[in-house]
Order: sequence, then C-alpha cells, then structure tokens
Amino acid sequence: MEFADATSALSARLAAGNDDLAAAGAIHLAIEAWKHLSGANTAWDQFGLEVLDVRGRLYGDDDVIVDTAVPDADGPQIRAAVRDLVEHLAQHHDRRAADPHDGLAQRLDHDAAAQQLRRAAAALA
Repeated sequence: MEFADATSALSARLAAGNDDLAAAGAIHLAIEAWKHLSGANTAWDQFGLEVLDVRGRLYGDDDVIVDTAVPDADGPQIRAAVRDLVEHLAQHHDRRAADPHDGLAQRLDHDAAAQQLRRAAAALA
C-alpha cells in the first residue's frame, strides 16, 4: 500500500469513531514520515518533537506497525496527507478527552495530546 493511501485509510477509520488501533497506526505512520523526511526541512524536526512526546506518553506499550512504503521525498502531497492524518488523530484525542468514563488525569492527557498534535500539523503547513 502506498503511504498516502495508508494515511487516508487510517484517517477514515479515525473519523468513524473511537478506534484505538487506528490511532496507534496513525502515530506509527507519523513517526515513519518524520524518520524518513527529517533533515530535509526543520519543520519536520518540530513535527517530530510533538509527535514523539505524544507517543511516549500515550502509546508507549502499543506495538502497531502499518505495512506501507515509506515516503522518500518531502512534498506538498505527503505533507498534506500527514497533516490530515494528524488532525484526525487530534480529533480522536478530543473525543477521548471528553469521555466521562475516563479519569481526569487520562482526559487531561488526551486533551494535551490533541493540542500537541495540532501544533505538529501546523509545523508542516
């Protein structure tokens, strides 16, 4: 599967509702994009700092791998795909932050993650 297709599929799953597996896959793809494209532009460095922090706090135990080709060149289409994916992931965390079944600390972690993911997406704009 091509990278842009994988980001679209995960974005659709995230938009459909609470899907923790899709969220873990989205974090994986975001980090793969950062790994392969950082150094080309400092925007990817800022992006990576935000996404890595979210992964470390909320996805440390998740070992999800998405089988897709990695992006080999930075460009508007890849950036748009990653921004869209990360925005859908931020919306997922917004929903989790509003879930009354989670404790206050968990909801605050999800709220902070949503904000960080939006900063990450903005770095690629």
